[in-house]
Amino acid sequence: MTTGITPLPGSDPDLDFTSSNDDDEVEFLREMCMGKEVVPISDDGEDDSQPNSINPAWISGKAFRLLDLPAELRVHIYQFLLPHNLTISFRSLLLRGNALRWIIFVQPKSEDVSTYPPSFLYQVDGPVFCTHPSVHTQLLLVNKFVSNEASAVLYGSNTYKFGVDGLPHYPISLQSPLIFGPLGTDVHLPLLRNLRSIHINVRLDQHGRWTVIRQRARLDYFVKILKEYADDENKKSLLQELKIELKPPTSNGRVGVLPPTTEIEQYMFSLESLASLRGIKHVEVIGPLDWFAQCLRLCIQGKGGDVQEVEWPLVKIQRRRGLTRQKKDAWVTTRKWYQPMLNWKEFAERNGIPLPEDVDKFWAAND
Repeated sequence: MTTGITPLPGSDPDLDFTSSNDDDEVEFLREMCMGKEVVPISDDGEDDSQPNSINPAWISGKAFRLLDLPAELRVHIYQFLLPHNLTISFRSLLLRGNALRWIIFVQPKSEDVSTYPPSFLYQVDGPVFCTHPSVHTQLLLVNKFVSNEASAVLYGSNTYKFGVDGLPHYPISLQSPLIFGPLGTDVHLPLLRNLRSIHINVRLDQHGRWTVIRQRARLDYFVKILKEYADDENKKSLLQELKIELKPPTSNGRVGVLPPTTEIEQYMFSLESLASLRGIKHVEVIGPLDWFAQCLRLCIQGKGGDVQEVEWPLVKIQRRRGLTRQKKDAWVTTRKWYQPMLNWKEFAERNGIPLPEDVDKFWAAND
């Protein structure tokens, strides 16, 4: 009975392939494939007879494992597939039919851009920008371990810049998810807990109290989302770096832009909504008056104690409501829209922060 094995092309015709004895040892002396001789590979993966031959690991049965590499080398490999050490910002573009599209801008954190893959960057006037960085997110689907390491590169090594303006947003204005850019959807909001460096750009687009009201509410919502998707049970922020920038008012001829005479002190207390953040190591505050910037930075870092709320006096007024225009009594606060809700003066005095001579004007009650 034959085994059904036929000689391979180019093999020795004297070899017996029809033997049914299992104890027989058959040794292939040489083998031809596509007109070329196949070099035999030893079990230990080394070929002593051909020192210059290629020895793939998969031929020897020893597959290459990414997770066998040190963590530093794995992270270096991830950086060829994911953006890293960049400042990433978003700009909305309204298309026809009220369709919203987000444009992504990236800028290197350092002046040395030689370490970035060429596909990430292109040169324009001024800094190096890229509106379409290459992101191979398939890496996040390999397994949970690789996903955690790759997420640390994509969300941990980059700075994400978010804009908070004072314009009305549709359909939700005060708690607007548009401040998070494309991450503001229900699916992507949990990703915010992975961010380690955030830059908040608070823009003064309009004049008046509604600018401060919207900015306060949106910054409150910002803090709420960061705490909601935090990792630890106490829901503390996981941020390590936070940069807060209050853009001063400028005049460029557009309708609704603040005049250059508007004082920044009328709008800086909208930032006090961020005072509920605690324990962020590196905090930078740009734009407000220096004494308030120091207070806010110290508070967010978790130093200097808590800031006390101001108990503003209440006054009784009468309002007409309904079709009957019936008068009803109501109690309202004497605090104006540009005045603080927290006692930053007491906080500054407690922590030795120099105050201006006219600081009391911010807490002066108005009749």
